[in-house]
Amino acid sequence: MTELIYFTSKTCGVCKVLKPKLLEAVQENFPKVDIRLVDVEEEAAFTGQSMVFTLPVVIIKVDDKEMYRFARSFSVYEVLEKLKRLRTLSS
Repeated sequence: MTELIYFTSKTCGVCKVLKPKLLEAVQENFPKVDIRLVDVEEEAAFTGQSMVFTLPVVIIKVDDKEMYRFARSFSVYEVLEKLKRLRTLSS
């Protein structure tokens, strides 16, 4: 199972711009990927366990193992490329 975890907060300006674009692109191109949105203020314990110290952060996990992490400045294209690579590896 592939999971994309998006760490965000209500005060993160970059998150507000990036999140809708990224989520739409992932849902359109990789409909089987589970997406989890994490508000760092509401889920502080999970955020700490995930070693998230900046925003936005996207973690891609396969079978509960972290495969890729994107932090602060990254593009939708970079995330889609890594998901494409994972799909190719699992085929």
